[in-house]
Amino acid sequence: MLVGALVVAWQIWVWWRPIMDQLLQVQPWHLLGFNDWSPPITALGVAWLVGLRSLGFYDPGRMNTAVRSLGALSTSVLWVLGLVFAFQFFAPQRSYSRFLVVAFLASGFVGLGLWRWILLRVQARFPLEQARELVAVYGVGEEAQHLAEQFDAQGHATWQLVGFVRPLVPTDEVVDPDRIVGGVDELRSLVNEHRLETLVLATRTVERDEALMLATRSTQMGLRVLQVPFTWGIVSPRLDLADLGDLQLIDLARLRYPTAAEYTKRAFDLMAVVLGGLVLLPIFLLTALAIRLDSAGPVLFAAPRVGQGGRTFPFFKFRSMFHGADDVKAELAEQNEADGPLFKITDDPRITRVGHFIRKYSLDEFPQFWNVIRGDMNLVGPRPLPVKDLEGIEDDPEIAYWFELRHQVPPGITGLWQVKGRSDLGFREMVRLDIHYVQNWSVWLDLKILLATVPAVLRGRGAR
Repeated sequence: MLVGALVVAWQIWVWWRPIMDQLLQVQPWHLLGFNDWSPPITALGVAWLVGLRSLGFYDPGRMNTAVRSLGALSTSVLWVLGLVFAFQFFAPQRSYSRFLVVAFLASGFVGLGLWRWILLRVQARFPLEQARELVAVYGVGEEAQHLAEQFDAQGHATWQLVGFVRPLVPTDEVVDPDRIVGGVDELRSLVNEHRLETLVLATRTVERDEALMLATRSTQMGLRVLQVPFTWGIVSPRLDLADLGDLQLIDLARLRYPTAAEYTKRAFDLMAVVLGGLVLLPIFLLTALAIRLDSAGPVLFAAPRVGQGGRTFPFFKFRSMFHGADDVKAELAEQNEADGPLFKITDDPRITRVGHFIRKYSLDEFPQFWNVIRGDMNLVGPRPLPVKDLEGIEDDPEIAYWFELRHQVPPGITGLWQVKGRSDLGFREMVRLDIHYVQNWSVWLDLKILLATVPAVLRGRGAR
């Protein structure tokens, strides 16, 4: 739409000021190639899109009406105008047509506004399937029942009520027992089982231990916590209000803004996996073909792993074992050579011929580039462990502490454990390296690990 707005602005400019030299030498499509005008036009378009995103223009929960969309669009135009003025001030040696800039902004505003209006009309007439925010209500009393009735009456398309979470403090249960998904002490498993994103507190009393548990779990797992405003008599500018459909609630979660280093890490990871994926694409295809010819079954293997905050995600790998290998894992439990909760066998009979090769040189890890793009993982971080290997770890306080600490950061494709020896290291050594990484993380440490990964992979040390 912005490219179309640029062409329209050009045509208006030429019509307004028909200069023969420009008519003969420059055409609209020339603006799309590389020339002196390409950098500022590209920067202007990218800045506009970033501004729209920061204003929530692409959030269907907030921009569910034409009025809200036009409000965000108008504000973004003012932001871009301010950017243009600042650029002209700091770069006085360059001059661009003010008429062309205004025509571009006006055409873009009309085009984006009209397109959003059309999408909203289509959505109203033919409801489109879209990702909905999964919400649970904390409480089982009258307030929770009343809130659920409001949810059911609105039937909003951008969120879905999963059920009720039972508090620790006993209270009269008014809600339907079949809609109670569990208690607050099961919050971690409830988040993973139902993929919860938001928890709405609909109870007036929360005990201290209960509040501490809610605060800890919500911070660890990225769970947004809202509260029903029982009293509107007190208005404070420190209250952070949030909209859930047409309901206005109080946002209790403390906002955590990523540091510049974390932004840098994320940008570097995305650039590295995209460029690396293009370079390594022939190896990807050859590996997939070899797996397909070697044994029956799918080329890719996805298993649940534990990520940041304890949330589970699908962990992608090239399949290195025969299809259905997990079904016979219990039969090999006595041959497990790893200490702690891990499962490792030197000559695992489930590994295929191609599997031995791709495991030795870590070729089976390449599909995790997609996990990085999805945001499940980073290039560098603690290795994500299988969900089954971590069952019952909270019974050991030391291991439980390690579990909580290592999941404060996203897991990684490579890390200290990989470059130090992988499976040759024991479980406690892996724990020590994980804790060292979390406590000493920096961009420079990530670069050091990445540089050490290449020789470690080529040596194939510790690969099983």
